[in-house]
Amino acid sequence: MKFPRIPSILLILLLILTACNMPNAPRGAESPQGNGQTNGADPLAATAQAATAVQQALEATMTAMATPIPPTPSFTDTPAPTNTPSVPMLSVSVATNCRTGPGTAYDILGGIAPGQQAEVVGRDATGNYWIVRLPSSPTVICWAWGQYATVTGNIAALPIFDPPPTPTPAPGFTASYIGMVTCGGQYAFRFQISNTGSIAWESIRIFITDNTTAATFTHQQDFFRDYTSCVLGETNQDLMPGESGNVANANPGHLGYDPTGHSITATITVCSANGMGGTCLSQTLNFTP
Repeated sequence: MKFPRIPSILLILLLILTACNMPNAPRGAESPQGNGQTNGADPLAATAQAATAVQQALEATMTAMATPIPPTPSFTDTPAPTNTPSVPMLSVSVATNCRTGPGTAYDILGGIAPGQQAEVVGRDATGNYWIVRLPSSPTVICWAWGQYATVTGNIAALPIFDPPPTPTPAPGFTASYIGMVTCGGQYAFRFQISNTGSIAWESIRIFITDNTTAATFTHQQDFFRDYTSCVLGETNQDLMPGESGNVANANPGHLGYDPTGHSITATITVCSANGMGGTCLSQTLNFTP
């Protein structure tokens, strides 16, 4: 607690009071003017008045000293609010597939349609793909191509994702019956074979069962050869991924009779190596020529 200093006037009054309490000059003394006349003022009354003034000044000073001066308030600076980074969101202008990795070699997990938003959880090092939560299933994380994408929000802290290993190519093919050919009393069936997988097919076997007569016939070659009537058609040494070719079970495997109207079952097997070796797949067809 701080107390004010005693004012200078109080010191002056104290000095006056001290002077007033000094012994008075004897009556009849000459006035300062030296005219031999005595001063008409009562010195005792003047002293009393001075004492009263000093007493009042002392009381005012003591009151001021007893009244505490409130402390100067201190102020603490309030920190400026910081903006919370917004969650990055992705939208697309064209329907975009969301895959297990960057590129068409990866499986599709779903899609993002225009008007939908997907939460962005990362990006790739090239800046071409965004890693997002699939809108239809937010627990699924997938890769979206950034060609038609717009991302809003704070992306500075997004982690960089490394591409997962490229999936192992899966083999595949389709087969369909396309008709029957005949040449001098010999009959054969024609099939179209399409390689829908990622490995080449090098050999084929067609096993024919005539369910009407219980007769069986086998055609096997290390190439894919077609016939039109008695004319040799196109021959493919193999069927590469995405390639198609026609095959007839003729020479060997043809029928020596007309199977028109019979119930036929054909089991077609293709393999990735000659002599029906390597990876092999089979399909079974049922038809009536």
